[in-house]
Amino acid sequence: MNVLDATRAWMRAQCPLINRQDLFNANYLGAEPTEYTLRTASESHRTDVLGYDLAEYNLTFVAQLPFGRELKPNLDAADFFAALSAWIRGQECTHNYPAVSGYRVTKITASNAGVPTGADANAARYQLQIKLYLEEE
Repeated sequence: MNVLDATRAWMRAQCPLINRQDLFNANYLGAEPTEYTLRTASESHRTDVLGYDLAEYNLTFVAQLPFGRELKPNLDAADFFAALSAWIRGQECTHNYPAVSGYRVTKITASNAGVPTGADANAARYQLQIKLYLEEE
């Protein structure tokens, strides 16, 4: 499994914050009131002294969530992203990582939790940046 697919499957299966009833796509976000996607933002590679690939992948988790004049949905979105960032940090502490074919994940980080990227009267899109560090096996 590639990095994008492995990370999406890992989050879908293990993160208790991700509602299994909601769509969770890769590189696509539709028009449902609540929907998630994971996108590849960038990657870099270098070679260690033994010739193995050391990779860094930047992914962006995007959630479309209810939004509007009422305060509660907006605060719920902030709480969701704070909890998601904490969950990823917890996975780092226990070394519970996505299973990427041909690689061993050595570290995962989360940053910029809940940054809004767009909104209309009923829904807003928020993002969280995820960085994975990998070593070729």
